[in-house]
Amino acid sequence: MLKHFRESSVIFMILLLGCAISSKVEEPPRVRDIHISGQHSIAPAELYANVGDEIRWHNGLSTPIYLGFLGVKPMKETGCEKGFKTWYGAIKDIVTIRAGEYVTLCPEWTGTVWYNIWTDMGDPVRSMSTTAVIHLEEAA
Repeated sequence: MLKHFRESSVIFMILLLGCAISSKVEEPPRVRDIHISGQHSIAPAELYANVGDEIRWHNGLSTPIYLGFLGVKPMKETGCEKGFKTWYGAIKDIVTIRAGEYVTLCPEWTGTVWYNIWTDMGDPVRSMSTTAVIHLEEAA
């Protein structure tokens, strides 16, 4: 009886170990926050992220701001989004971020994304930020 118990225990441990090794646990995407508190205050202005990371742009101002991408071709491949899609499912190249709110994307491509912030679309030249950048790399 004790011999069967030991053999059963060994078999159970082998099966348990095999299941633990073969099961892949998906981790939620890492959130990368970008805080905007003024036309010249984007923190960080240069961000390194991995494909699939959730990138959030937070508006810390008391008025809406406008986020615009330079070259929107790669924006078609996203894993998540809040505030970027039209009613028809297309990704907008300029989005409004209301006061105290945020928009988010989970890019699914490698490369570099450049963007600007505008604080006043009535005066786009003087209200435009310097260009900020996100470097997207494959997850390690």
